[in-house]
Amino acid sequence: MESLRVLELYSGIGGMHYALKESGISAQVVAAVDINTTANKIYRHNFPDTPLWNKTIEGIPLDDFNKLSFDMIMMSPPCQPFTRDYLIKTLSDCGYTYQESMISPTSVGVPNSRLRYFLVAKIVSFALVSTPSLLLGLPQNS
Repeated sequence: MESLRVLELYSGIGGMHYALKESGISAQVVAAVDINTTANKIYRHNFPDTPLWNKTIEGIPLDDFNKLSFDMIMMSPPCQPFTRDYLIKTLSDCGYTYQESMISPTSVGVPNSRLRYFLVAKIVSFALVSTPSLLLGLPQNS
């Protein structure tokens, strides 16, 4: 079987490249792309033979991608848009207030005692009910 030609986007320090290598799949990373210069120094140390493009993926012409003749794309995109801090900042920027709580599912009839995280967001004109951080039940509408 011929080796897969892989394009690695948002390559970071090369965690996905390493995972691919350890998987035992016959594959060659034909290029890695990341804008982070610090991560790229580490990537180059870890994988000195892999072409590394210090750019954003939006800045690469389609012809350059096509010249690579890759079979597969693997990537590890930035997680900032999915973090809790980013969520709270976005809610605040959009005019919401929020309340975070840890709720035991057993208190609402679910037979599982592991605490669960809940975030309730409301537009600023509505008031949040003041509750302790661990609820014994779901808040009731007034």
